Amino acid sequence: MQFVRKINTQFFIRLLLMILAFIAVDQAAGAFIYYFFTRQVSGEFAVANHVVYNLNEDVLILGSSRASHHYNSSHIKDGLKLSCFNGGRDGEGILYSTGIFELALQRHIPKVVILDVNSDVLTEKEDEKNKLSILLPYLKQSDVVANMIVKKGKLELLKSNLQTYRYNGQLFSIFQHHFLSSGNTVMGFNPLDNKMDAGRSFSRSSSLKPYADNISADNVDALNLFITECKRQKIQLFVFVSPRYNDDTKLNSYLKLKSICNSNEVVFHDFTNDVFFKNAAYYSDRAHLNSRGADLYTDTIVAFMKKRLTPAVNGQYLSENETQADEN
Repeated sequence: MQFVRKINTQFFIRLLLMILAFIAVDQAAGAFIYYFFTRQVSGEFAVANHVVYNLNEDVLILGSSRASHHYNSSHIKDGLKLSCFNGGRDGEGILYSTGIFELALQRHIPKVVILDVNSDVLTEKEDEKNKLSILLPYLKQSDVVANMIVKKGKLELLKSNLQTYRYNGQLFSIFQHHFLSSGNTVMGFNPLDNKMDAGRSFSRSSSLKPYADNISADNVDALNLFITECKRQKIQLFVFVSPRYNDDTKLNSYLKLKSICNSNEVVFHDFTNDVFFKNAAYYSDRAHLNSRGADLYTDTIVAFMKKRLTPAVNGQYLSENETQADEN
């Protein structure tokens, strides 16, 4: 009996040592990966890291791929005389935008935010919550991010206690974008240079595939939180639906989006069916403008925003610009 107890004691001691060793290795590996993660010089995480750790610009742009490809930061900077950074990210929706916005606000309060959305931004989508794992590296910095991660699954926060889990599937990308610079982003703006072949594109008469338009309560909450934060921080918010080559579907999500913006007195404008942008030469594909179209669109929204900037924003920077001009 004593022999059995001795064996059990040795087993549990070894098990405990193995667990402690595993935790130590995981923590050390996590710190090692985090070092390179925060020092990426290119790629989508480099853009996100600027928003989270280094944002100091007056204008912040958020949204999906249509944000990152449609808004030329340098044109906004020159047109509004306000520094600008484009934090849009391909394939992400309002949950990601709200999470990354909360992280940005911990270090810097921009004067103006442009939120680019699709008309189905509030629609329930199966894959949207699964994509929230890209926020895991920032988990410890915001309760809002933790609340977003939980939406992916109840066990996500438990699994995220493993430091290496937070970078699952990203190791190659992290080291690639740390050591090798790639892409052509300009202040976060990622232009598309190719031109759509109108002959092969979907015709105006072709309708989009129908999809379920069930409103996601989580997405509605995220949009409301985004708007609330802008109000609390006295940030002027512009919500835009940028151009598409073909007509977009406008069902429940679009109506709800417009209603929320109107009830909160948020500047909202839909450029989807703007006839000026119904030119195939401006597009990379039916949903994305190319660099030429993006420049034209950016100049359009700059003119639009100039007329609607609040006196607090317009007056402050007008005064600063006049002072600089007098000094010169």
